[in-house]
Amino acid sequence: MRINPDFRKVAILAANEAGKALKKNFRKKINISYKKDLTPLTSVDLMSDKIITGLIKKNFPFHGILSEESGENFGKEFTWIVDPLDGTTNYILGLPLFAVSLALIKGKEPILSAIFNPITEELYLAEKGRGAYLNGRKIRVNRMNNLSRVILHFDRGTDLEGGLKMINKIAPRIRTVRFHGSPDSDICPVASGKIEGFLNSKAHYHDVIAGAFIVKEAGGRV
Repeated sequence: MRINPDFRKVAILAANEAGKALKKNFRKKINISYKKDLTPLTSVDLMSDKIITGLIKKNFPFHGILSEESGENFGKEFTWIVDPLDGTTNYILGLPLFAVSLALIKGKEPILSAIFNPITEELYLAEKGRGAYLNGRKIRVNRMNNLSRVILHFDRGTDLEGGLKMINKIAPRIRTVRFHGSPDSDICPVASGKIEGFLNSKAHYHDVIAGAFIVKEAGGRV
């Protein structure tokens, strides 16, 4: 599938510019409030969201945007799924496990995604039919077939009880399960072959769509 190269350019630009803002304000005093579900919202979330959505609107005024922070506006053909700061709690605590996440869908099908951690300076990128890349280097999932050596990352999603049941079932059979609190940061190492899998129980669409697409383009199963 041939994709407009401007889509890729804007995705990379938006991820990098938002990432710069996150890095500049990391471990500094920021304003924090809480949503109805008690998840935190910071001034930096909103700043990152403004940067990303501004660049998308400037370059693609007829595209829709679904953002965790600024709401939903589906386009007729193309819609961007944006998480301006995945791992907000980690960011507040000064833990460098967070990322900027963007995915572009055509209809209901993802065709492009970018995930950027500005602290490690790791940019994951995938395009439909063209594979997945980490800082320009093509990546693939690993083919570990020894279950006792498998490492999994886990995120509770919206169903803690269901997630814990999954963990209790599989944890005794594998090497280890790790929890980091940033779904995109946890999914990307699967795509680059550093770990073998990611588990999530009833995830929000915007929390995993970008990472899941990168894993799929890296040869993984989703």
